[in-house]
Amino acid sequence: MFRAHREKFLAKLPPNSIAILRAAPLRTMTNDVEYLYRQDSDFWYVTGIEDPEAIALLRPNADDGKKYVVFVKPHDRRLESYEGPRVGPAEAASAYGADAAFSVEEFPERLSRYDATSRTFSGYLAGAEKLYLSDGGDAGWAETLRDRIGGMRTREAGPSTVVDAREVIHEMRVVKDADEIALIRRATEISGRGHVLAMKAAAPGKYEFEVQQALDGYCSSNGARRMAYPSIAASGPDSVFLHWDRNDRQIQDGDVVLNDSGAEYGYYATDVTRTYPASGRFSAEQRAIYDVVLAAQKAAMAQIKPGAPFDRVGAAAARVQTEGLVKLGLLSGDVDKLVRENRHRVFTRHGISHWVGLDVHDAGRYTAGTASRPLEPGMVFTVEPGIYVGADSGADRKWWNIGVRIEDVVLVTDAGYECLSCFVPREASEVEKTVQSGRQTENGKR
Repeated sequence: MFRAHREKFLAKLPPNSIAILRAAPLRTMTNDVEYLYRQDSDFWYVTGIEDPEAIALLRPNADDGKKYVVFVKPHDRRLESYEGPRVGPAEAASAYGADAAFSVEEFPERLSRYDATSRTFSGYLAGAEKLYLSDGGDAGWAETLRDRIGGMRTREAGPSTVVDAREVIHEMRVVKDADEIALIRRATEISGRGHVLAMKAAAPGKYEFEVQQALDGYCSSNGARRMAYPSIAASGPDSVFLHWDRNDRQIQDGDVVLNDSGAEYGYYATDVTRTYPASGRFSAEQRAIYDVVLAAQKAAMAQIKPGAPFDRVGAAAARVQTEGLVKLGLLSGDVDKLVRENRHRVFTRHGISHWVGLDVHDAGRYTAGTASRPLEPGMVFTVEPGIYVGADSGADRKWWNIGVRIEDVVLVTDAGYECLSCFVPREASEVEKTVQSGRQTENGKR
């Protein structure tokens, strides 16, 4: 997979150019404790290397045959006795499929060397006219590299142009290949099963974090090293906040629980949301809003097929949501006018789709020029309409503290689309049965 990505990336680089990609640095959490390391998505996409501080260098027309060169940290016996063995320079070429590998300590010298006698530069940068650079989030490192290039330019050497390599890589990441789809599918399968367990764990008297743990714990025990984003388990008044992740409230009878959680598997994310009644039965108002949201999601999915513009998906959901909000009395006026004015956003507040891949809100443009981007097989994105009625919304009190979002991950196929997460109950009656089944298990009836 990584070799295919590199070859595609190299093919997009012009002659006499060079690309330098930097791994994400380690980040400090507290004092001398670091966050669990997570590689920069663009670096991972091209290299599959998880080592902090690693550097990848790619040259499309390398005259020495070394198109792909990596630089990694040297062995350190003391650190490796704490952290475990690392791939050093001697092993890196074979381990990572590179044409050559060196220590990161050699990077500056191998990049450019100046001979004062001949007044000439040698090294990888010497013949390059254009540099594609990605710093992995380490701006200080990038500034040092730019200073080095500036020094070369004073002697009329080195690349004359530095551009952002991420623009090329992000465009590549929009359409997923078979290996990427398999990883997203696995992340979604694990997360979906976790969502079912979370539904069964929800009950009045439980805490939001207990619902979260039912899902997150299942994902962890089934191969997910981390969640793709902080899990949201929001009940009652918390359900109207889009990114509630404190998850510290005790669930009350009559609450809805909005659970937005997705695991990361093999660095690929998923993003699934389900909303369910803690008591096992939706109230009349909860059910009315739930039905509108589900109808909007189905209308949006019906628009998904190759060639359809991306924004048609959101437009279909907006119309159904607006019609539903008018019918419920939460909006008033002419539906067409309300749709044109995006008045449903009073209760929705967000778009209903985003790419999914190495990042949960994945990279890539949603437009082609000034037009909405046509859908292609291999694109993966969410469909997630929602309605949120807070106590400060001005709505009738009976609607307060009802937040409903239904979110699924879809794959565009040659024939239309495949919903990767729709195996998780979403019909209102099936959702209620799933919540109730958890109660029956706890009571010893199963």
